[in-house]
Amino acid sequence: MEFMLLFQEREGTPPPTPEGMAAMGACAQELVRQKKLRRGFPLAGASDAATARVRDARALVTDGPFAEAKEQVAGVWIVEAADRDEALALARRIPHVDRGPVDVHAIAGRYAFRDTEKGKPFLLVFRLEPGFVHETAMGREMIEFGTGLVEDGTQFETAHLADMPPPVRLETRAGKLAVTDGPFAETKEAVGGYSLVRVADRAAAIEIAKRFPHAKWGPVEVREVLFFDRV
Repeated sequence: MEFMLLFQEREGTPPPTPEGMAAMGACAQELVRQKKLRRGFPLAGASDAATARVRDARALVTDGPFAEAKEQVAGVWIVEAADRDEALALARRIPHVDRGPVDVHAIAGRYAFRDTEKGKPFLLVFRLEPGFVHETAMGREMIEFGTGLVEDGTQFETAHLADMPPPVRLETRAGKLAVTDGPFAETKEAVGGYSLVRVADRAAAIEIAKRFPHAKWGPVEVREVLFFDRV
């Protein structure tokens, strides 16, 4: 079973130190050796982010940083675990938990396709607004649109997250590790899934986000991927 680990940072969180980055790299390589890390990547800062949303057939784009957001995703790891307990055990080992929250989400299905490695990689995060209700037709529309992106070499990975087991947040508070079940009060919009695409630049990534069917139901966050961990 696969789980998505989201490394969150809050406003005012100091940047990672060289020692901290080295520790994260060492942890990643250890999980690779154990065949637990499937995909990992840090993200560019929120100042370079954007969200796309379609309302009344009109696309609305908001540039980051986002004033209403109390925290931002700084990086993502996809890990293999037998169950939720093992996923939490893996998350506890990650050095980032001393800097900020680590959210653990079960993945309902992840699909990887050929990566042309042409263009810049971007993460599109499909966020769910409070009260969102998924309908079967929505899934079909997302698959149809995504298939076109795969065929033209744009999308090379996508996944949707599971409702159960519920997400969990690990966070160090006053030197002690706290474990909290979701939903999380600090997060206005939950994460429903993601897409990894390669395009020429940020503007092209935003255009795809505006066209994704999910933009009609909730925000699509656009974040540049700095690099991929070798797995």
